[in-house]
Amino acid sequence: MTDKQRRYKFGDYILRERKGRYYVYKLETINGEVKETYVGSLIDIVESYLKLKNSSGGVGVSPTTDPPGFEPGTTGSEGRRSILAELRVPL
Repeated sequence: MTDKQRRYKFGDYILRERKGRYYVYKLETINGEVKETYVGSLIDIVESYLKLKNSSGGVGVSPTTDPPGFEPGTTGSEGRRSILAELRVPL
């Protein structure tokens, strides 16, 4: 008979399943002894993360940065028009 795995290790963190719920523990080494410190339930951690992510404007590139690549940053369509005007050669 195969037992279902109830403990998952990710680096210094352990995820444990008990009664259908998941709990997170952090492994810490104190005076040469490995100690597990309770962090919280996985549901609470994910909900806290989503609240922080939504209140900070999300995860990823800040809207104040230049576009990716080698293109120069512009401010709307006016910036692009002024660059094109400088590049034109008068006839």
